[in-house]
Amino acid sequence: MVSNKELLAKKLQQNSQKHQQAQRELIQDLKELKRSVLISDINPSPYQPRKLFDDNEIQQLAESIESIGLLQPISVRRVKDSYQLIAGERRLRAHQKLNKQTIEVIVIDASDEDAALFTLAENLKREDLNDYEIYVGLSALHDDLKKNKQKLAKSLGMIREDMYKYLSYEKMPIEILQELDRQPALMSRTAATAVKKFLSDHDAQAENAKKALLTAWEKLLKNEVEQTKLAALAEKILVAKVNKQPVKNSIVHKIEHDGKVAGNIKFDHKMLKVSLKIENLAEDKIQQLEDFLRTLLIEENEKV
Repeated sequence: MVSNKELLAKKLQQNSQKHQQAQRELIQDLKELKRSVLISDINPSPYQPRKLFDDNEIQQLAESIESIGLLQPISVRRVKDSYQLIAGERRLRAHQKLNKQTIEVIVIDASDEDAALFTLAENLKREDLNDYEIYVGLSALHDDLKKNKQKLAKSLGMIREDMYKYLSYEKMPIEILQELDRQPALMSRTAATAVKKFLSDHDAQAENAKKALLTAWEKLLKNEVEQTKLAALAEKILVAKVNKQPVKNSIVHKIEHDGKVAGNIKFDHKMLKVSLKIENLAEDKIQQLEDFLRTLLIEENEKV
């Protein structure tokens, strides 16, 4: 009679054999997918978020490839009669620097949405991708992918709150975006979030807010202000302009939570109104809010 120990040993051996066979099949599949293609047949990725490539790094990579060969094929997909790059632009550029005619590739069956996601995920693995370039990659994704931001953030190994910060760039004036295309490191996601809030707070006077922001931006380009203080400077410029005008406009500050507008604070120099989108609020929280507003009134009256 076969013991339980012998049965377990036999099962483990069978599982090990299955695992080894699966590995052999995977390696064989990869060999079949891998091929050598003409570099002239490979088109750049339209979803590439990286704006700048360090020529010294490309040169070092080229020297490495010349010495020991290409360790990892680049990834491409078939588009009509040619190939489109998905991942490996630095390796491709290194081959071009070496004047090589061909390069090893792995051909992937990928839709436009998949290609955009793969390209961004590949670039996120490298720490030198700056905030604006990450935004460019995110903005290239299909709208359906961006609907579920929590799922998208998880698939990219990103915190959801950071994703909202990256997407703050989409609120920038075209003049700033054009400059960021040339110099993507000029504004971090934190600075972009502050600028987005500034523009949102002054939506009622959007044109003046934009002018104030662009005036502050010019000072940033001249190194007269740090990017972390850009929104604050724009606020000062706008307030100075508003104070010179005889008509006082209403000031509206939008309250954002979890990337969404959760309410607003409106002040027309006579009346302060606070609105919050909230379904349930405990009695003690209401009392705290009432106490705070009462204290605010007392402090303001004492100034008069």
